[in-house]
Amino acid sequence: MTDTQDVISFPRIGEGPVYDKVNIWLPQLIAEAMSGGLNLIEGKTFIDCRIEGPAVFLAAGGCDFDACDMGWSGGDIRNLLLAPVGPEKVIGAIAFRNCTFRRCNFFAVGFTGAPEFLQNFQDVLGGMGRSA
Repeated sequence: MTDTQDVISFPRIGEGPVYDKVNIWLPQLIAEAMSGGLNLIEGKTFIDCRIEGPAVFLAAGGCDFDACDMGWSGGDIRNLLLAPVGPEKVIGAIAFRNCTFRRCNFFAVGFTGAPEFLQNFQDVLGGMGRSA
């Protein structure tokens, strides 16, 4: 008797540097980057993409969001935010640096980063997070 195992596979997302109208599952994106020896997503541009979790997005600096839907917030944009507790690292989050997001839709993604990022996220988006 032979053991057969169902294997789930996905088409590669690819290295970019530009992703246009692509559905991106964040765990797969970081797995592809890590298979190339990287530990973060850097210098990429995402245009009209659906960016899906479950995942925590770590803004490691230089990230720009333009006309993005950050996802369902349950009526309070702060529900999308997670504050780091340790002084230097966040383990388990997917780090992005110097990336641009234009008209992207985020789904099941939480956001974290330096206190300045978290405050700016709240200040800029305020009540603009999707609440229904």
